[in-house]
Amino acid sequence: MHCALAGLPAGMAKWMAALLWLLLSLVSWQAQAAIEITPTSSVIKPGNQTLVLEDETGRLDFEQVLQQAETLPWQPLQQEVPNFGFSHSSWWLKLELQNTSHAPLRRLLELGSPLPGFIEAYAVDDQGRVRQQWHTGSRRDYRSRPVSHHNFVLPVYLGPDESREVYVRLASHDGLMPAMPLLLMDDVSFLERTQRELMAYSLLYGGLLALLIYNLLTYIATRERTFLLSVLYLGSFLLFNFTLRGFGYQFLWPEWPRFNQSMLLLSVGLLYASLTQFSVEYLNLKERLPRLTRGLYLLTGLIVISVLPAFTDRFAWVLRFLIPLGIGYALLLFGISAWLSLRRNGLAQIFLAAWSALLVGSLLYSLRLGGYVPYGMVSEYSLEMGAGLGFLLLAFGLGCKINRLKQAKLEAERETYELQRTLNQKLESKVHQRTQELEQANLKLATMVRTDPLTGLLNRRQFETLVEEEIHRRHRDGKPLLFAMMDVDDFKLFNDTYGHQAGDEVLVEVAKLLKAHFRRAGDRLFRLGGEEFGILLEAESLQAGRYALERFRHALEQLQIPHEKSRHGVVTGSFGLVCCGDYDQVPSAMAVYRQADHAMYEAKQRSRNRVVTRSLVEEV
Repeated sequence: MHCALAGLPAGMAKWMAALLWLLLSLVSWQAQAAIEITPTSSVIKPGNQTLVLEDETGRLDFEQVLQQAETLPWQPLQQEVPNFGFSHSSWWLKLELQNTSHAPLRRLLELGSPLPGFIEAYAVDDQGRVRQQWHTGSRRDYRSRPVSHHNFVLPVYLGPDESREVYVRLASHDGLMPAMPLLLMDDVSFLERTQRELMAYSLLYGGLLALLIYNLLTYIATRERTFLLSVLYLGSFLLFNFTLRGFGYQFLWPEWPRFNQSMLLLSVGLLYASLTQFSVEYLNLKERLPRLTRGLYLLTGLIVISVLPAFTDRFAWVLRFLIPLGIGYALLLFGISAWLSLRRNGLAQIFLAAWSALLVGSLLYSLRLGGYVPYGMVSEYSLEMGAGLGFLLLAFGLGCKINRLKQAKLEAERETYELQRTLNQKLESKVHQRTQELEQANLKLATMVRTDPLTGLLNRRQFETLVEEEIHRRHRDGKPLLFAMMDVDDFKLFNDTYGHQAGDEVLVEVAKLLKAHFRRAGDRLFRLGGEEFGILLEAESLQAGRYALERFRHALEQLQIPHEKSRHGVVTGSFGLVCCGDYDQVPSAMAVYRQADHAMYEAKQRSRNRVVTRSLVEEV
């Protein structure tokens, strides 16, 4: 030092020497600052008491770091959360722990990210001896982790009045160094934190999975494409978040580290692709904003293409392209939904609220990783909170959309019915005027005699004829006959409350639902009078018939037709199913009818909205 300052003027040399001595003292004080560990210090955030060293060549090994610990340019960590961004350097963290009690203690050092590729850690005692060491990371087998956890947890043991210097080397194979909160906890605090995490993620994943299954079943029932796309979007987000948080590697593929890395970015591509398709369908963008829709598809295509190099282990390269593309995508979709919202589009307003919740959650989570927002429950789980709220809002929007489609469908059916009635009136007028058309009208009337004009189902007369034929045929073949009766619950009260026209509409809806569910070649559907319907099933057993009726009963209840006088609040039905094998007990259609009617009456006596069965099988 004296040689370096020899050429300076005397006064300046003194000032430079004093300044250099001050800097060296400060570094020495920082290097020696220890984190005091006591039995009562349950949770410590050691970020501000951690020293960091950048190894630009990545060639420093632990022996070199330990031997040169006092001379290496350690720097205090400038933020609570280590965040080195994109860097090909290796980074060393140094913590000094001091057990100030007279009892042995164990502390768990959690590196709060599942993404670091390579981690080497060493616990050194006062004599410079390595007491513990760990070699783990997301690029290594899951079994290399000393504690089974979705993040990396290092158990550090300290004897009475002992100190430990903990060195942690972080390296990446491609230059991606994710943000990584540091926490130092005792066993109880770690267990409590882990339980809280599992509870939070269980609630999130369970809720989203339930929503996914509900949307899938709704799609199966309605064939509305938007619900299928929402299932793909939800599934992609679940896969992405489950992998991002380290649970995929922990529970699903612990022996495949490279696959875990690829799956993370692959799920990002799936997430953007499914979100685009859902947004276009939900907001009807192809008709409303075709040019912006093409731009959205273009951005999505670029995002999907950009994640493909993930399969070659170039994750940092992928993220360099993915981040600006993702920001552009988010702004474009936000602008589209905002523009539609300003035009008083209710579905777009719901979508804007959902998208805003997800963006705010993502922004808060990113700020927390960067150290700009304090570490806490809200900032830690802001991404999941925003996504959960967004998905709930989208589910509400899907309900509104399907309700609008249902109203439009009812209006179309109403118009069709009115048109059919008008045509019938014109037809009757022509019949009276032209005798030559009488024969054609009679042929049409003969067909109409077989069916019920309101529902289009076979009428009571056809029931007696067809069931009589089926009794003889199945008796001859030795097969059972299954017949069910259905009665709309509290239908008279419905008519009194909503009017007969609304009652007719309910009957039409029930008939349509019957046709949709019972489509086998041997199935026959009848309207037996009023709100009573008959179903001749092409089923092989009583269990199969009951299963088919239960599916229909549930579908009828899911139509959610309001009925304020019903104990269920919606229109429901009671069913009586009879399986006839002993044809001596049921020799005629009316006998079958009576048996089914008795079973249906029993269903009504047992609080309605249920299926009651009777088996009349000949005993051998």
